[in-house]
Amino acid sequence: MQKNLRWKLIVIVATVLISAYGIIGLPKSKEELLANWNQNIRLGLDLKGGSLLVLQVQLQDAFRAEADLTIERMKEQLAKDGVAVNAMERNDPASLKEADQIQINVKGVPLDKTRSSEPS
Repeated sequence: MQKNLRWKLIVIVATVLISAYGIIGLPKSKEELLANWNQNIRLGLDLKGGSLLVLQVQLQDAFRAEADLTIERMKEQLAKDGVAVNAMERNDPASLKEADQIQINVKGVPLDKTRSSEPS
């Protein structure tokens, strides 16, 4: 058991020494050590103390979410007013140009609960 552990320790130490030599070489002074270190180690943005975030707004999804929220509000208001509806649905725009033309269709509203849009 001790012999196996010794070989593992020798392999680990050798790997660390070879890696350190590959990174910094055999410097003759502290300045040369720092120069080798800075030349061979490049920290990523996260290790330099910063971060990079890319945020993108999916406009079609935003329009759809707003339409869905409007449908939910309409359902709540119609239920509060005692108006039964069979279905409420919206169209699904295929492109960004059509995204602002979302249409909500309400089906099955009883005739006595509708308002006439014609002037009296």
